[in-house]
Amino acid sequence: MLQRCLIALAVLLAAPALAQERLPIIDTHVHYSQPAWGVHDPQAVLKAFDEAGVSCAMVSSSPDEGTLTLQKLAPERIVPVLRPYREGVTSSNWFADEATPAYLEERLNRGAYKGIGEFHLFSEGSAATPVVRKVVEMAVARDIVVHVHSGVGPVRVLLATDPRLKVFWAHAGMSESPDTVAEILGRHSRVMTEVSFRAGEIGGDGGISPAWRTLFLRYTDRIMIGTDTYVTSRWDSYGRLIDEHRKWLTHLPKAAAEAIAWRNAQRLFGACAGRQLTN
Repeated sequence: MLQRCLIALAVLLAAPALAQERLPIIDTHVHYSQPAWGVHDPQAVLKAFDEAGVSCAMVSSSPDEGTLTLQKLAPERIVPVLRPYREGVTSSNWFADEATPAYLEERLNRGAYKGIGEFHLFSEGSAATPVVRKVVEMAVARDIVVHVHSGVGPVRVLLATDPRLKVFWAHAGMSESPDTVAEILGRHSRVMTEVSFRAGEIGGDGGISPAWRTLFLRYTDRIMIGTDTYVTSRWDSYGRLIDEHRKWLTHLPKAAAEAIAWRNAQRLFGACAGRQLTN
């Protein structure tokens, strides 16, 4: 009997600190774009957040009306970010479209957007256009982030354009290594990142990658969670996408897990400000 009790106690002590808790999450990479509107109405989106334990979300959409619809329905839960994409302007040409700065300026003057993006930059050249330089100027003037989907090269170009720029690096570079992400975070205090699409390599074996764990513990205050609902089908599996992140978060110390799960987004973007985050 004593032996069984000791074994049970050892198992409990070895369990991750957060294994029995359902961490609230602030999702910092959500799109509610036009193809999803007819499949998942705004109330269904909020229900998906509720079921997944997502307290708030940073949302950008193509076109912007998707974001504004959600924000109008639940202003305390939706943090709006402004995308340059609209009819005829997509990830492949926005950075060369001369009308993009005026479009962004007009929309930014209307509302309390927390950032510009998510936008794609596929090369260092696309990050160095006059259009992108104007976008950098806008973001710096308003003290808001640019949410950029790119490899490390375009990020370096953006930071060289104006060192005051706040960069929110989507997907931790998508395919960049933890060492590369650490290098950028170490060199540039105004860079933050989110790890949408990276859950598989972070914790694909049911644990947590040592390299990623080192990154998380070194830069705990600048890393956040995201799902990237860029296609409608990802709304169908939204809860699973969140749970993939929750699994590896259980292998971090409680303070670090909470910071990455929601505290950083609340502090840096005002997400869920004033709301009690419990699940």
